[in-house]
Amino acid sequence: MPKIASLKLFAEVMQAGTIAKVAEQMHLTPSAASRKLSALERDLELKLFRRERQRLVPTEAAETLLPEAMRALSVLDELPRISDAIRDGATKEQLVRILSFPRLAEQILPTAIQHYYRETRSETRINISVEARHNIKRWAASRLFDIALTTVPVFHPGVRGEPIIDFPLCVILPRDHALSGEREVPVQSLAREPLSLIESGAILRQRIARVFDSAGLTPDVRQESGKVDVSIRVGLAAGSLSINDGIFPKALLGQKYVLRRLKTQQSVPVGFVVPRDSEVEGAAAFIKDAIRQEVLAYRNDLDKVLDAD
Repeated sequence: MPKIASLKLFAEVMQAGTIAKVAEQMHLTPSAASRKLSALERDLELKLFRRERQRLVPTEAAETLLPEAMRALSVLDELPRISDAIRDGATKEQLVRILSFPRLAEQILPTAIQHYYRETRSETRINISVEARHNIKRWAASRLFDIALTTVPVFHPGVRGEPIIDFPLCVILPRDHALSGEREVPVQSLAREPLSLIESGAILRQRIARVFDSAGLTPDVRQESGKVDVSIRVGLAAGSLSINDGIFPKALLGQKYVLRRLKTQQSVPVGFVVPRDSEVEGAAAFIKDAIRQEVLAYRNDLDKVLDAD
């Protein structure tokens, strides 16, 4: 197993792009830092850098390893907070670990956790980790959570999914657009429209692709981004329409834009993922219920937006 200091050095060098600056920050000489990286390569049996004229050029293996190293280090970063809670007398039941992908974490969790504390007057410690949805299988393998809020299903032997409710695919378009009067926008009407979408490979993008594929169409994607909120903002600025699942700040709509359902059977199921061999009990169960209620309330508010005007 690699030493933690060497793994941290690797992550810092990858982000800084230079070994000299990182070595100084970690109170190492450049030569000592270089030896540590060489030792890490031997431990992992991977070639992480090419040495070119006193420069370290990351290999494809290094690029692949970096997010995993960051995840491992982030887990270690949580240990001091967990140990503080234990010293303060917290029991296992009072340490609740929640995982979620960014948009659900931003739109659902703050209000749900507020309601939990307000209703229970609890002093439970809650740790929230935010990860990309496509990393869900890695979440499942790590078992470093009590509750995960994400899109379902998730196929992994170590976890089980619990659906809450489906979210519809939606289209954002200008209020004066010819399609804005439609309650449901047919995909055929979008065939020649410029679109701004979440990037290829994302779960949501795959669902959108199925809608176009089933109609024998190819979307005209002019812009794409790794985040739905960014793809929406860019689309609004560039004059493109945006397809999403309704989980985004509705303030982006303003007075100039409307949200309409996409006419399709495709939807986005949202629910919980929990460890298969353990029950969600105690404080975690109360928090889980608060999250469920907030998901349902958010979905209900989305229907009001879709049915407005």
